[in-house]
Amino acid sequence: MTYADLTFEQWNRQSDDACRRIAQEIADRHDLSVLGLKDTAYAGRSHRTALFDRNGMRFALVPAGRPTLGYDASRFQPTAEQADSYAESADEIGLPPLTEYVDAMTSPQRPAEIPAMLVAVEAFDPCVVPLAADDPRVLEVVASAGTRSGTYQVYRAGSGLKVEFDQNGEVRRARATRQVSYDEALAALADMGLRTTSPDEWEWACGAGATTLFRWGDQSANDGYPYDHKTGPHRETNLWGLVIAQDPYKHEATTERTIVCGGDGGGTTCGGDGFFLGWLTLATAYRDNEFGQWLASDDNADEVLTRPVIALD
Repeated sequence: MTYADLTFEQWNRQSDDACRRIAQEIADRHDLSVLGLKDTAYAGRSHRTALFDRNGMRFALVPAGRPTLGYDASRFQPTAEQADSYAESADEIGLPPLTEYVDAMTSPQRPAEIPAMLVAVEAFDPCVVPLAADDPRVLEVVASAGTRSGTYQVYRAGSGLKVEFDQNGEVRRARATRQVSYDEALAALADMGLRTTSPDEWEWACGAGATTLFRWGDQSANDGYPYDHKTGPHRETNLWGLVIAQDPYKHEATTERTIVCGGDGGGTTCGGDGFFLGWLTLATAYRDNEFGQWLASDDNADEVLTRPVIALD
């Protein structure tokens, strides 16, 4: 069987035993371990999630589909609070009518055909370099920190060292960051036998077929930015079991160099441009073309989040 053709409906109508067999066959073909199956619910929809492990990186099965991606802004019916927030922003920074702006900041509607694939549960950053507890850089941090627990973070010459201690004051995890280019980031994934998502794959992975502005619906909080809300539908794993589009500071690269998804680098939040505009950056089809072009013009960065994919056969 070619599992690349496995749709949402086909997968979810299988028995638990059949799904476990399919998951194990997928794992055997791609050198993975099955972490398990679980029933998930999100925004009024349900799905049986299959989770896998590959050298410490978790993947979820994202079924095949023929969705209409993008967003038709004429369908958007803002709440009074959303409309008021946008009107205030429009007056302050000079923006067009709400529908026109949402249309400009989301990808156009288009049909797509997405094969089933395994998608990393969390974004991966090739800039992060894990460090051993006996690495000289870690030992220096330990010596300067003394006896403590929790997290101790040091920045040096633009490169970050982060050392986490357990309750006994022992090093639990340590990492450094390095600057890499977009091409180097994708090459790092290729060296692991992986690739990042295309823009279409990212939208399908994020929205799971939802036709609303956000993967959970059209509404957004009116008392703060996404970064301010540590709980809520944006902080929950989505229908496929992915941790995605939760924080506008954490934009993700795609196979198209100028197209980033899931955020705007925090620019709207940091600039105080209004709560609705801040939430809009988490819209499934969100596109900030100027931000994407600016990122593409920068040769190196110390954070390049990618969403690794394993193609199924």
